[in-house]
Amino acid sequence: MRSIELTFDPAFEAAFRAEWAMLQAAGLPNLGRHPDASNRPHLTLAAGPAIEPTAALTAVFSPDQQRARAPLPVAIRVSGVLLFQAGSGRFVLARPVVMSAELLALHRAVLDRAPGAVELTQPDRWTPHVTLARRISAGQVAEALDVLGEPPAPGRCVAARFWNGETKSLTPLTPTEA
Repeated sequence: MRSIELTFDPAFEAAFRAEWAMLQAAGLPNLGRHPDASNRPHLTLAAGPAIEPTAALTAVFSPDQQRARAPLPVAIRVSGVLLFQAGSGRFVLARPVVMSAELLALHRAVLDRAPGAVELTQPDRWTPHVTLARRISAGQVAEALDVLGEPPAPGRCVAARFWNGETKSLTPLTPTEA
């Protein structure tokens, strides 16, 4: 799978890494178990097997005559927790992202230039979130909720990147992929 992702300012990223570490310390599944440099907290805007990092897509993240500034950084806030079914008795545990007008506009602009995005990343189907754990069992969910506590303070999305799951490679879509 390929995806267009937003990454966070250092403090916001550190807050999610701290949540990964709390889950790790409790012996629970978490994304911090994957030490690869490409594994960092992020928000996926679009995903699909044929998405490419085209010039038109990269242009979404640059200023133009219609905007006074580039669309990043954009303020972001998360709340509570969210579960997605991930097979029999398994779930994805995530922090839901509170939608803002700026984030919604950026999402739509990306999808306009990312043909082939899967249905679940399309407008009115997209559930923006930051993943904390995959393959967490139903029995582990309550323990994870006890461990996590309150959501992180608001932060910012500061950079965009393209992830190619087939080649396991990242391409920055902004001048600096912070």
